[in-house]
Amino acid sequence: MKKIFTILGVVAITATAFSQELLVNPGFESGLTPWAGGPSGSYTAPVVSTTDVHTGAQSVGYPSVSATTGFFQNVPVVAGKTYVISFWYKSAGDETDTRLWSVYKNADGAPVYTTDDSSTDSFRTNNGYLPSVAAWTKHTAEMPAGAGVTNLDVAVRAYTGATVAQFDDFSLMDKATMAVSDVSNFDQQIKMNTNVGNALTVILPGRATVNIFNADGKLVSSNRINSGESINTSSLSKGMYIVTVDNGSAKVSRKVMKN
Repeated sequence: MKKIFTILGVVAITATAFSQELLVNPGFESGLTPWAGGPSGSYTAPVVSTTDVHTGAQSVGYPSVSATTGFFQNVPVVAGKTYVISFWYKSAGDETDTRLWSVYKNADGAPVYTTDDSSTDSFRTNNGYLPSVAAWTKHTAEMPAGAGVTNLDVAVRAYTGATVAQFDDFSLMDKATMAVSDVSNFDQQIKMNTNVGNALTVILPGRATVNIFNADGKLVSSNRINSGESINTSSLSKGMYIVTVDNGSAKVSRKVMKN
């Protein structure tokens, strides 16, 4: 059957498609490098998983935690700018299992907090752990970089007793580049066949997550794909579906009909 491609309006916007991802290997598709256990010397590197992922083929986590541990990636940043960290996670145990534990640092490697009380620094969840969640859940935080800041440890922790501590699809962006003015450009570059048989084919400006929801709003498919790749929809029942395309900075939606 001939594919019919369409361009529809933006349904949901989180930011522009042209924000620059500052992390290397944010979705662990190339293994762990340059992520590493730390920044404390006693922390161990997480284990790469190919069976429990948010998108793509791999995620990382700790199958069991016997002592406080974590992993990080150090990224150069600019003082005075506001940065946004986001990631997807699963967490379970005794409700004190995982945290975002990131911190700005100066050229000497010393922490630089941008609040009077470090416990209110949103890059460090000192006053609370990440909620326990069985399904992949997104966490987002933003914080300005104070005077003297030269780099940022994007880091998470897992704690003793955690039975699930799994992470995927990190992102670090300069908030100033996440203006919504260019979102329409992203929307115009998204095309897909709206009459769907056994495959949904999506044209994208770059790699993105494509989620398919049924009429009741239930997620029935989630895939991380490149432009022109197809998603197998042969198992879906006939009817209307909502497809969202999310590149980590912008999200647009389409209605498609499964024949």
